[in-house]
Amino acid sequence: MSKAATSKTLWPRDPSKPLKFRMNVPTRQAFPSPPLGPSLGSKGINAPKFCKEFNERTKHFKEGYPMAIDLYIYEDRSYKWDMYYPITSHFIKLAAGINKGGTHKGSEWVGTINMKQVYHIAKTKVDNDPRLKHMPLKQMCMLIMDQCDTMGVAVTKH
Repeated sequence: MSKAATSKTLWPRDPSKPLKFRMNVPTRQAFPSPPLGPSLGSKGINAPKFCKEFNERTKHFKEGYPMAIDLYIYEDRSYKWDMYYPITSHFIKLAAGINKGGTHKGSEWVGTINMKQVYHIAKTKVDNDPRLKHMPLKQMCMLIMDQCDTMGVAVTKH
C-alpha cells in the first residue's frame, strides 16, 4: 500500500461542515510573515486581514500572550475564528518565573509555585475561558498541578 493511501487526509469530507484548525498565536504579534502567514495562505485565508482582526481583538491583553485560536474555514474561503484565554502553560511559566519547562518529566525541576498561585490560575481559566466554564474549580486545580508536574514545576503548599 502506498504512503499516500495510508496517510490521514482531510478529504473526502462533508462540504457543509467547515474545516477546523487550532493554533496558538501571540497577542498583538500576528503578522502575515512566517509561520502564521503561509499557514493561513495555504488554506485560502487572507493573512493580512486575519492578522489585523486578531491584533485588534487582542489589543487589551499584554503583548505576547499565546492565545488559543479555533479557525473555521468554509467552502467559499470565508472563515470565522474563536479566541480563548491564554494557554495554561503560559500562566505556570509566569508564576514560576521561568522561560521554559523542564525536558524530563518528574526528574528535572526548573521552578516552583504554591497552591495559591495554582488556585489563581485555575480561577482565571474557569472564569474567562468559555470551554471551561462548567468545570469545577477543584478539578481545574488538579489539572494544573498535573501540568506543572509535566513541565518540571514543583507545587508547594505555601
